[in-house]
Amino acid sequence: MFDTLNKSWLLVAISILAIAGMFFVGPIAQDNQYHLFADSHQIVGISNFWNVFSNFSFVLVGLFGLWRYPRLAVADSKAGYLFLCVGVLLVGFGSAYYHAAPSNASLLWDRLPMTVAFMALFALLLSERVISSCRNLVLWVLVIFGVLAALYWSWTESLGQGDLRPYMLVQFLPIILMPLILWLFKERYLSTSLLFYAFILYFLAKACEYFDHEIYEMTQLVSGHTLKHLVASLAVLCIICAVPAKSANKSKKQSYEDA
Repeated sequence: MFDTLNKSWLLVAISILAIAGMFFVGPIAQDNQYHLFADSHQIVGISNFWNVFSNFSFVLVGLFGLWRYPRLAVADSKAGYLFLCVGVLLVGFGSAYYHAAPSNASLLWDRLPMTVAFMALFALLLSERVISSCRNLVLWVLVIFGVLAALYWSWTESLGQGDLRPYMLVQFLPIILMPLILWLFKERYLSTSLLFYAFILYFLAKACEYFDHEIYEMTQLVSGHTLKHLVASLAVLCIICAVPAKSANKSKKQSYEDA
């Protein structure tokens, strides 16, 4: 097994390759087919009702996370955790707004809070296992980069030259790196098992999204995209619970502080 330095350089090498690869691919515009969801039923005057309403699950999970915030057992986790929970809460509203009238313009309000939550999670994991200092700097740099990537995509779409490359980097590079970090680096206070469950649920949610129409045709009741929201909110719940709170993790906190 690699020592800590070699493990860190492996992450750096993968990141450099991904960033370099982005420049060898031409601009990628948003596919307009993305906005065509299987279930477009209108209920109580709300179009795409179930895709809108299912986002309430993110609001609930975000509020639950904020309720836990004062009881967090490890001070180092607080800033990233707060960004994560606020991001998830805003995803609920932003995604509901988007699904009520899907378009590139409204999609920005789904993607902005999503990048905040996603980058906050990445920063949390990096700070816990890879980077022992400058935690807040790492958090701010990643969140700002994520927000700028979403804004850049929206701006290029408004010019008729849509370019998703930076946003795709923000979305997919952490998905490659975070499981590697969980595998290669020692757990300090974030629960590895809960984070692995979160990744399993995340990939299940992406499968539901991909098979949106097929699931709806099979069930005639619920679409894959609606299920995606529900499963993804469970993934976020696992992530939130992976950050220890005082009520259940006093001994874990003490062992970390003594390390």
